[in-house]
Amino acid sequence: MDKDWMVVATKGHIKDLPPKSYGVDISNFFEPEYEWLKGKKSLFATIVSKAKKCSKIYIASDPDREGEIIAKHCFDELSKLKKPIYRLRLKEITKEELKIQLEKQAGLDLGEIESQIARRVVDRIFGFEVSPDLWRQLKIPTLSAGRVQSTVLHWICDREKEIQNFSKETYFLLKLHGTLKKQSTELKYHTKEKLKEEEINSIIKELGMIPEPSNLKELILSNIKIKQLNRKPPKAFSTASLLEVSFRALKFDSKKTMRIAQSLFEGKKLHSGETVGLITYMRTDSTRVSDSKRQLGENYLKKKYPKLLLEGSGKQSKQKKFSQDAHEAVIPINPNLTPHQIRNYLTVDEWKLYQLIWERFLVSLMKPESGEEVVYEFPIGKHLFIHSFERIFDAGFKNFPEPLIDKKKSTLDAKVGDIFFYESYSTFEKETEPPIRYTQGKLIQKMEDTGVGRPSTYANILETLKLRKYIVEYQKNIGPSALGMKVDGFLDLNFHDLIGESFTKDLEQQLDQITENRNSRVELISAFYSKLKQILKSPRKKIESFGPEFGSINKNEKSLTESSGIKSNVGLKKNKNQQLPKEKSLNLTEKKVCPKCSDGTIKTKLGKNGKTIYFCSRYPHCDYITYDN
Repeated sequence: MDKDWMVVATKGHIKDLPPKSYGVDISNFFEPEYEWLKGKKSLFATIVSKAKKCSKIYIASDPDREGEIIAKHCFDELSKLKKPIYRLRLKEITKEELKIQLEKQAGLDLGEIESQIARRVVDRIFGFEVSPDLWRQLKIPTLSAGRVQSTVLHWICDREKEIQNFSKETYFLLKLHGTLKKQSTELKYHTKEKLKEEEINSIIKELGMIPEPSNLKELILSNIKIKQLNRKPPKAFSTASLLEVSFRALKFDSKKTMRIAQSLFEGKKLHSGETVGLITYMRTDSTRVSDSKRQLGENYLKKKYPKLLLEGSGKQSKQKKFSQDAHEAVIPINPNLTPHQIRNYLTVDEWKLYQLIWERFLVSLMKPESGEEVVYEFPIGKHLFIHSFERIFDAGFKNFPEPLIDKKKSTLDAKVGDIFFYESYSTFEKETEPPIRYTQGKLIQKMEDTGVGRPSTYANILETLKLRKYIVEYQKNIGPSALGMKVDGFLDLNFHDLIGESFTKDLEQQLDQITENRNSRVELISAFYSKLKQILKSPRKKIESFGPEFGSINKNEKSLTESSGIKSNVGLKKNKNQQLPKEKSLNLTEKKVCPKCSDGTIKTKLGKNGKTIYFCSRYPHCDYITYDN
């Protein structure tokens, strides 16, 4: 922009519903009552004074619902100046995009505004009506409940219950060792069921492998199954997949990732001295890539990696069911600006995230990995042994950014009728594993997959749950606190119809219909309010007590770990007065009966080292505690 322009920032929302009062006029068609956020009235007075000197005003807040309500509040104040006001919706910070938007001279999107108001009012009604009910019923005056947050909390608590109720199952594998085509080869016993020890022993005896010397000498290859492999590259990032991969690969939490992505979107001063936007808009549920960006990516690959480019990659894949597809994927604006070229203009974390986005975009345009999966079948009586391996013909996108070092490829090329010469066998004891807790990335991915929440709210939902102390996070794992379990238990029993996954998805779809001017904001809010009031008038169901012991462990974890000999980030330690149960006695844990006192039941919580802690519900009267190993 030249010197004739002035650019000033609102630094986010300027108005919102009041923090301590209802802020919704129920009797007047649920009209919201907005007020200035702290410090924003004086900030905006500065903006107004500068706007008075201008001939035209452009409002360029984010191109989504949140951005539209910010634009509406700015418009309401600036319209008093009686000057032309236009709305800019910049999905990328480039001269070309800015020029296109300036020529449009667009106005406000009333559908987006109505939809955002509907969501905000519904959330406010839920919070202000349900939270006092929580206070009264659970007798904890500091509790609060959010509509979408409650759905996500329920997922986390459900997973914790699955871990609590999980019982280990021991099973066995059987393998034969010998030669095929004069090469050392291993055959696996093929079955859909998990075999118990006595079943394995019966098979070994039936096949004559015991007693030695074995009666089993050879097996004939009777069938070869070949399945073609075509592993497609991952799609360009949506917000959810960016947050998941960033968390997994870079250890950035969702809040940090979005903050860095915002800085890359807003742009950086590069070697030319000009501020250049580096990525497209980072709040999106789409993996779609515009034709112009795809062409830039393909041109770059033709010059640098011609063998990896997938010819005819312009065909767009189908978007997810709940995708609004309002914005294209999170991709670099210009792939010719490589991470190496701009490294000196970015912080270390900005460079890492940009490299992640840049590489993912280029990979999405590349050839799939192709090959075949080969399975050799060796039947003997009613039993079947198999040997399987893969042949990779073209590693495709996996050769980026550097070609794969050839792994040791199987040179085994047998044909039907070839003989496997048996030499020995081995058995392996395995145990089924409990469900794993969610990570930030997995939760956000589930929000996108199920249509719960929207890209602009994913990170805030988890931050809110943390602030309310409903969830805890150690070493990537997210688990519920005792308070979170208690709150979820009450909400699920009494308000499931308003926090259930299906209702939340339906509401998102209704909000989308308001955006498209096919539904009424007032009708949606009115239906929600009536349903909520009906629930509040009915008798409340009581939750089972989690017991003060469960709560005390979370509130006073230090005293528990000291008395039980557990040190943070260290294994389990014995003290003189405590005999830790032997491995076999853990079977009692599976039955949920305390192996020490036989009166309590086993509960779980997330320990500070990220592991599951199993403890007795009668704590402190019983000090049984162990890690799941």
